[in-house]
Amino acid sequence: MTQALVAVFDKQTQAQQAHDALMSEGFSDNNMRLASAESMQSDSSKGKNGDSDESFGHKIGKMFGFGKEDDTKAYSEAVKRGNCVLTVDVDNNDEAKRAEDIMERYDPVDIDERSAQWQAEGNGEEGVIPIVEEEIQVGKRETHRGGGRVRSHNYEKPVEENVNLREQHTTVSSRSADRSATEADKAYGEVDMEYRDTAEEAVVAKEARVVEEVVVGHKSSDRTETVKDSVRRTDVDVEKDGKTTTSGGKRKTR
Repeated sequence: MTQALVAVFDKQTQAQQAHDALMSEGFSDNNMRLASAESMQSDSSKGKNGDSDESFGHKIGKMFGFGKEDDTKAYSEAVKRGNCVLTVDVDNNDEAKRAEDIMERYDPVDIDERSAQWQAEGNGEEGVIPIVEEEIQVGKRETHRGGGRVRSHNYEKPVEENVNLREQHTTVSSRSADRSATEADKAYGEVDMEYRDTAEEAVVAKEARVVEEVVVGHKSSDRTETVKDSVRRTDVDVEKDGKTTTSGGKRKTR
């Protein structure tokens, strides 16, 4: 889509040099318009822009195709005050960037800043330029710096333990005797006696005991970090009688 780039120069020689540079870089003269107070007055006297009663701003608007009233006022005021306005039509963003770089070589003025200055002069009111200063705000957020995992698992290992075991065996033997039978011996009669052999065997029982503890906790520490950055601040350069002073109040130091 075609778009128009507009630049304002303090001197017509600057605008003409920018115009010639654009042509040398391949931009068509048919796509460029150059206006100054002298050229507008000359065109008006020759009837190129309609009736002589037509307003100066209307002529500027028709010539450059400005749709916004504010743009028409700003650029017509620039022409009336002796500045020179140059426009070039471009077809795409690449052309726009190339044309802008070329015109910037010849020191165009900041039309918004100049318009504010003219408005303040014309109204007899104060021209207010805000002094803007950025402030740095430092916060903090939690980030992950590392970590791990603690797992427990069971395993078996062989163990040995010595234990003394006792066995008891019954023995049957005879021995010689030579004594008189007692009444108890006589009453004993037939004898039927049972006996048992015994033996101890190892019995294994298990008891779970806590022998060590692994403690997982957190340890906190504080540190101070210096954050360095840059902030922007508005300074206003005032030129008067060939001297330049910078105003904007006392700078704050944080």
